[in-house]
Amino acid sequence: MAYATGAMPVSRRTRELVLVGVLLALAVLVFRANSRKPAQLSALDRVVLRASAPIQGALAGAVSGVAGAFRGYVYLVDVRRDNARLLDENRRLQLELARTRLADERATRLEELLHLRAELPSETVAARVIGVETSAHFRVIRVRLDRGAGEVKPGMVVLSPEGVVGRISRVFGGFCDVQLAVDPESAIDVMVVRSGARGVLKGKSGDDLFRAHIPEMVRGEDVREGDEIVTSGIGGFPPELPVGRVAKVAKPDAGLWQQVLVAPAVDFARLSEVLVLLAPPPPPDEGGARHGPEPSRGLRPPR
Repeated sequence: MAYATGAMPVSRRTRELVLVGVLLALAVLVFRANSRKPAQLSALDRVVLRASAPIQGALAGAVSGVAGAFRGYVYLVDVRRDNARLLDENRRLQLELARTRLADERATRLEELLHLRAELPSETVAARVIGVETSAHFRVIRVRLDRGAGEVKPGMVVLSPEGVVGRISRVFGGFCDVQLAVDPESAIDVMVVRSGARGVLKGKSGDDLFRAHIPEMVRGEDVREGDEIVTSGIGGFPPELPVGRVAKVAKPDAGLWQQVLVAPAVDFARLSEVLVLLAPPPPPDEGGARHGPEPSRGLRPPR
């Protein structure tokens, strides 16, 4: 009768128990070796320390890396939150700054308007620009009067701190239409400050909406690019009000006249407040200005 020979198979549970026991024993040995003073170390303790040092270093590095990554994540979350808060704060401050600048600009304009009012020889009424209408053939703005609607008449002069704006063309209630100095049918008697040369300023028609010119100035008159142009005092405008500067002088080969292109002193595209001079307007035929034009299109808000 034959019998099987060989070792009995070891169960998985037994292997796990043995492994756990070995690990516990190693842990106890490592703890024992690390807790002793150098003078009390045995040969076994030294062997355990030498064997466990690389493992301890690797574990310490891994723990340190995980901790660093976690701290970095927390830091990035905080940074992202702070950035969002700072962006919101920056937007709010920029909006407040824009509002403050607009308020400062308006205060400066009103201060300049008051200064101009004090220098003018006649009483004035302030008005705010509420609409603009421009085309190749006419330039008109609509204003709302602050007061004294019954005192304002067609033909009265309209000014800004920068210079001549134009004339009242139509009055209705507390509103007025103003024919700008750059309207092709406007006519303002002007002079060159440097030389005293005289001419009649008219608006220049076409797509160049805010230009003016003196189409008929005697060829022999002394006028140069950069010369300052002011009112002569004829036609209801007080004398020596800024009108613009000479941008170009064209002298044809033949003829009695030279043509003078003028860049206006007033920035009509940004005009917001004006003064109406409460002085008797000139007779309708003086200076050739038209009164009471009817805009062919609806007015639009100023840009």
